[in-house]
Amino acid sequence: MTRLGRFMVALVVAGAVSASWARGPLPPLDYAIEDQFGTLHTDEDCGPAVVMLLGGDRKGVAFIEEWGPRLHDALAIELDDGALCSVGFAHLKGVPFFVKKKVVDSFPKDLESWTLLDWKGHIAKTWGAEKDAANFYLFDRSGTLVRRVGLREFDRDLLDEIVEAARSVLEDE
Repeated sequence: MTRLGRFMVALVVAGAVSASWARGPLPPLDYAIEDQFGTLHTDEDCGPAVVMLLGGDRKGVAFIEEWGPRLHDALAIELDDGALCSVGFAHLKGVPFFVKKKVVDSFPKDLESWTLLDWKGHIAKTWGAEKDAANFYLFDRSGTLVRRVGLREFDRDLLDEIVEAARSVLEDE
């Protein structure tokens, strides 16, 4: 890499670091969002569990379908014993009002398969999100965001890192 290239990389990294510091600490887990059935869900629904959110925008659906089952399989014991709570969401900010019913109808009809329909983009605005990706968030029991990852093509090493992070948070509490 040329000197100019290294200098540009350094500027980009410095800008990203200073921008994240300027923003300050992220707010704790806090949401009140309806699912496709019109049922209001809040962050309190998970009780004292560690919470993982997984969702994304329309182009992220394929990655959610790829990562979701693998995350659930890898953390099945923690999910089954209630130490970890999994919440799915759809980032729907910007969807035109005249297609909202069609969008809602595209979600599962099974009451057990509810998904938060984030029409206002609360999750992405509050904790950040990558476009065209599945977004994974891990919150400790106090509601502090401890990990956020944009997920695209499946990566076994990244899955292992996420699982390790979740188990570490569970052990610390």
